Amino acid sequence: MYWLKLIKKNLFKVFLKKIFISIFAIYFVLIFPLNATDNNEIASNKALDGLTASKSQIEEILEYFSESIQNKTPIDTEKTSKMFGYKNFEEFANQYLKIFKLTDITVDEIREYLEGTDSTVIIDQSKKNIDKLYKLIMNDEYFKKKNTYLKTYKKGVHKGNEINMMALAVYVNYEKEMAKITKNPNLKKISRFTWWWGVTWGNNSNPYGYALKGCRESAEKYKLFGGKCIIVDWRSKKTGEIKNMIKPDVELAQRMKELKNKKIKKEKPKIKVEEKIKIANINIPVQVFLVKYNQPNFNSKITSNEVKEDFKKANDIWNRRGLNFEIINISNVKGSSKKISKDLKWVESKYVKSLQIDLKKQTMKSKNDKKYDQIVQKIIGAKKNRNKNAINVFYIPHIPSGLACGVAYTYALNKKYFAQLDQLRRQNLGFIIIGEKSACISRGRTVAHELGHMFSLGHKHDQKTDLMMWGSGIEIQNWQLQKFQKYHNKYLRKRLTF
Repeated sequence: MYWLKLIKKNLFKVFLKKIFISIFAIYFVLIFPLNATDNNEIASNKALDGLTASKSQIEEILEYFSESIQNKTPIDTEKTSKMFGYKNFEEFANQYLKIFKLTDITVDEIREYLEGTDSTVIIDQSKKNIDKLYKLIMNDEYFKKKNTYLKTYKKGVHKGNEINMMALAVYVNYEKEMAKITKNPNLKKISRFTWWWGVTWGNNSNPYGYALKGCRESAEKYKLFGGKCIIVDWRSKKTGEIKNMIKPDVELAQRMKELKNKKIKKEKPKIKVEEKIKIANINIPVQVFLVKYNQPNFNSKITSNEVKEDFKKANDIWNRRGLNFEIINISNVKGSSKKISKDLKWVESKYVKSLQIDLKKQTMKSKNDKKYDQIVQKIIGAKKNRNKNAINVFYIPHIPSGLACGVAYTYALNKKYFAQLDQLRRQNLGFIIIGEKSACISRGRTVAHELGHMFSLGHKHDQKTDLMMWGSGIEIQNWQLQKFQKYHNKYLRKRLTF
């Protein structure tokens, strides 16, 4: 079957397009009115490029899966899901299916694809096992139902020309599938795969180039990873000869030989040393903007008392480490309702569906980032709503992309150093957006989490109880407190004033 025809008739294409594809820091160009009398301000709007958005829970876990498969690191889907704040893998998979509105793929199929290669198996590339892989591909129910390769061969004519030879190229994780076959010779099914075929007529006798080119273009288009395009089948219409073209991988054979001779050393268990809890003494001013909208699908209902309750919960967490976020003002500001319904519809139908993962940079981005940035800026009134001497927090009905409960946009998260970055950080140009409606356990905890991002804390800790990971954790580690203090003292201590 042509992969192109496959994607026209089912939504599995979206799953591949989103999960195989590279997360991700998204860069936003935000334009704020600067005080021309302040010598510390940078007058050029171009200097504001690079403000980094904190990643959502689902973006981070997709990036982790992507990196693991690329590095051939075994994935425990249940353990990983819990590490990223989900109750189990099924909760992650169902959220993914819901966000991207997928109906033609099951939770088990997602799990099977992500589990990667079993690195403990000494892969046997015998003729018997290679023939088994060939049969599993050619007899795959989905392939048999959707492909045009076999139908065209049977017909004997393509585009009005009498067929000479044909070849089928399949994008598959050869190592993973051979490991599965080695482990279970009675394997009934392999992971979902994509394919393309080539055909020749007349004197042209090489269909391989067409098949591989089409397969690679399809894989590149949908940002598939973890495998490669290989010629699986060749057949001659004139002679009726059919060949299994799958060949043993020489490099894989050498690695298996080394693995077989390698002695596995057990690591000595590390003894955990309890750290003395450190306490800071910092009071940070916060400016809250309640952005008011009155649209059927974007209606603001939150009150000042609810916001105060959110910050009470956030401070219950931060106060344990001597940090306090004090609201100095809650301002009701009118949202720009012009074209808001149209913009939100565009975000859902165009922006979310066009998100892709760049495997080389491990960043998630969309070709529509610029327009999405403009919509976000317009929704919160970024050009006019800002208190440069406080942490700015905006409440809106919900996050437009639907990928998070809240998000922080800040230079504190920018890992790439560039000229004037220190000056930009000192200007306190970043802000937090909190969605009134969200699926998160606690909106107050979300506020606490995003406040951590404003002071350079990223998603970096493997304890499920940690505030800066996802779920219900509220712990703040000593090294996180030190990093928070360092960023505050270096960049914002003089700026954040009451």
